[in-house]
Amino acid sequence: MTDCDHPAGVPHRGIDALDAENTSAKTLQRMFECLQTADPVWLPSLFWSKLNEHNLAQLRTQGIDNFKRTLARNYFTFVPSVIDNQFRFLARHTRMADWRSIFSRFPRFDRSWGLSRKQHLELVLFTRMLWRYAQLRDPQGLLSRIEEPAAGNPLPIDLDDQPVSQDLANSVLEYYSIANGAGLTPEAAVTICELGAGYGRDAYVFLKALPQCRYIIVDIPPALYISQQYLTGLFPEKKVFRFREFGPDAGTLAELGAAQLAFLLPHQAAMLPSKSVDLFINISSLHEMKTDQIKAYLALIGRVTKGHFFSKQWFVSKNRHDGLRFCHTDYPIPAEWACQFLRQAAVQAAFFEALYAIP
Repeated sequence: MTDCDHPAGVPHRGIDALDAENTSAKTLQRMFECLQTADPVWLPSLFWSKLNEHNLAQLRTQGIDNFKRTLARNYFTFVPSVIDNQFRFLARHTRMADWRSIFSRFPRFDRSWGLSRKQHLELVLFTRMLWRYAQLRDPQGLLSRIEEPAAGNPLPIDLDDQPVSQDLANSVLEYYSIANGAGLTPEAAVTICELGAGYGRDAYVFLKALPQCRYIIVDIPPALYISQQYLTGLFPEKKVFRFREFGPDAGTLAELGAAQLAFLLPHQAAMLPSKSVDLFINISSLHEMKTDQIKAYLALIGRVTKGHFFSKQWFVSKNRHDGLRFCHTDYPIPAEWACQFLRQAAVQAAFFEALYAIP
């Protein structure tokens, strides 16, 4: 595997450029202010402090309504070239019978995508190949039942006259990795906690595939705000525990425990009761933390989880901003956690995915 550098950010300046009267700005400000009261171990690494300024700049200039074209690319949405390992993996695993549909009816080049003509072509091909790959590994037919939401203004890529997206395809593949390893069935009434959920792409799929599950998102702003806006809009029937400042009083914790969808800052997750989570998920963010933070989060995961922990990270990651380099063998996984699998991820060949059973 090759080393993977993360995108550079720009100096953090806060959210003062957002409209002070705007509800979004006020909510974001409260999130940032609440986060600053936390123990330093829960604060963003230098990498995330810099990347967050880039995220906030995109919110200021292009708004939350376009986050699938802007901020999503800073999370787990890729624009791969033909020489990228993901693109080459999918080209090798695409059936001959599928190429005709993949190349048919290309959307016209649109400068509003923010891509060159070459990138436009590569992204459409990549998304369609990924969708076909996921369709062949979808025994429950989730991709035929779950649509990519229009919220966030996703790029208009289709296949067989159906809108398709790489985020939905990747989330379905991750769902099966987790569900098969953890023995989850569609009727499972489990509590899931995800650290670093981005805008909530996996949460959306799990809430659709496991309608009885509870989902807790732990993140930093602005991602926490975006996922809260996105998911509460998609699931208006769910009982929601929205972000707020709170302490460990019994009434608030009871309200949190009764919520079907909850949004917490990292230091607030420390108030979750022991062994209250059946499945803990982290995708592509542990490697962006400092060593003491990784240890703190693993300790938190071990305390609150009574079932499984799923981790998907780079095999080798360079965090230039914090001067760190992590290999997949560097994570201090507790010895008592039983490894169910640790393997190369499908499609993202530079990533590993691992599932641990926590006693």
